[in-house]
Amino acid sequence: MKSISAATLLALGLGVAAPSFAQQTQTDTWRMPYERGFWGHAGVSAGPSRLHADCPSGTSCDDKDYMFRAYAGGRFNNAIGLELGVLNFGKYQRGGGDTDGWGADIALIAGIPIGANTAIFGKLGAVYARMEADGAGIDTGKERGFGPRIGIGGQVGLTKEWAIRADLDRYHVPLPGDKKENIDSFMLGVQYTFR
Repeated sequence: MKSISAATLLALGLGVAAPSFAQQTQTDTWRMPYERGFWGHAGVSAGPSRLHADCPSGTSCDDKDYMFRAYAGGRFNNAIGLELGVLNFGKYQRGGGDTDGWGADIALIAGIPIGANTAIFGKLGAVYARMEADGAGIDTGKERGFGPRIGIGGQVGLTKEWAIRADLDRYHVPLPGDKKENIDSFMLGVQYTFR
């Protein structure tokens, strides 16, 4: 039996979605965030995360935890949208202490609707993070600043309003000592569409 590659699955998905996408965009209009009808969904997600930061030699580190995100968003049209979120990045053990933080993000969403409340999408934006670290052999204190964020995701509509959503994201966050490190996450959640 031959294995199906990711490229084949993507091509098949795009082929199935293309007629639906073309049909939806023919009557679609451009909306702005200040206009009525732009904002249309909100949700919560949680899942495992990993901090990519050095572990001081001779100490124990745990670079895995769970993070949480609450978000709201809207659509400029059927293919492009905007999302705002707040995040808890989780708590990671480094050098006998903890590294944790929270943040807020904004992302442009570009995707392909596959049906009612079902889509695949990519995300590109920025994150504002406030991180705090203590422990031995690492830079300690608080650091805050901006960094890029990228991701991909998909949602499957259960009803016209409710969907299950999966997101794979990378956040580039500041750490004490003028360092910037990545936090990767895979989150599952629910989304409610109210427009």
